[in-house]
Amino acid sequence: MYAIEFETDIKGEFIRLPRFEQLKDRHVKVIILTKEVVEEGAAQQENTSATRRKPAQVPPIQFKGDVFDTASGSDWDLP
Repeated sequence: MYAIEFETDIKGEFIRLPRFEQLKDRHVKVIILTKEVVEEGAAQQENTSATRRKPAQVPPIQFKGDVFDTASGSDWDLP
């Protein structure tokens, strides 16, 4: 078994991994240790909201006619 230990301050949902390239495409087990006790209810609520994240609301693409007919050939700046 190979282990890497490092300390970091978590500011968001991502953690930069030292020696990332050596670990890329490998299965790893991640253990997070804190000095403070994390309240079970708060941690469970955060975990639930993270797993239920919805994708961004993006409007559908609408094609309104032939794009090539909307501009003359000289507008395309082709040789």
